Amino acid sequence: MEVTVAWLLNKGKDRLGSAGLDDSAISAELLLRSVLKLDRAGLILNLSKIVTPDQEIEYNTLIEKRANHEPLQYLTGWVDFYNIHLRCDKRALIPRPETEILVETVIRKLERFTNPRILDIGVGSGNIAISIVKNIESATVVGIDISADALELAAYNAGHNNVSNRMDFKRGDIFDRQFVGSLGLFDCVISNPPYVALTDKGAMQPEITQFEPLIAVFAGDDPLRFFKTIIGSISYILKAEGILAFEIGMGQADDILKMMQACFTEIEITKDLAGIERVITGKYAGPDKR
Repeated sequence: MEVTVAWLLNKGKDRLGSAGLDDSAISAELLLRSVLKLDRAGLILNLSKIVTPDQEIEYNTLIEKRANHEPLQYLTGWVDFYNIHLRCDKRALIPRPETEILVETVIRKLERFTNPRILDIGVGSGNIAISIVKNIESATVVGIDISADALELAAYNAGHNNVSNRMDFKRGDIFDRQFVGSLGLFDCVISNPPYVALTDKGAMQPEITQFEPLIAVFAGDDPLRFFKTIIGSISYILKAEGILAFEIGMGQADDILKMMQACFTEIEITKDLAGIERVITGKYAGPDKR
């Protein structure tokens, strides 16, 4: 029998609905648009069009993967973040909308800087770093990550967004003081580090625990360990009066604020749209204030 776009779309919605997915309608539509290479208007205009057997097979395969909780962004292979378009796959954490608050905050904080040099710790897919250099034409970024796979993805995304000439990627461990000391000083240090305790793993969505790189999500037994290490190493990587900016987890703002008070001024906490304290920033007073 001949299968129309509309019939296949409804079949996909029903399958994902029966799998208990809250976003069944959105997922079914976006996966079909990905297979047919259509935007939303094109999909609506082609609902009566007959799909090919290969297209039907490809779509059904994607629907089954989504029904098993594989993230939509990994299945389509792309994600929009801030004002950029990024390749998205299992090599790195999926960029989240709340992280756009971190980008917006840093762009605003860097307005007073000329040719700012930025360090992105845990660069992942490159979403934060690329967004910043796309919006600050004089900025350059060094992105570091412990994952070679993530760095490969970030480099691809930098090229895709035509900013490779202003980005440098290095593999290294933020817990390695010798590596940290080799990076030099920056006008801004930014990080969205792992900040979830392993004890919280059981309460998280299977999309995260089964498919995303766990090294980018979980901080081990101490969810603050990355913040402690970065703040403890700050004199090696941040210039006096430079900006430190973190994305933080729910309920972590007070503890991180206390860590920063010893050597930072103008500390600000920014909430996300849900009212959760999501970003913390401060101006470094300099090594003599430690």
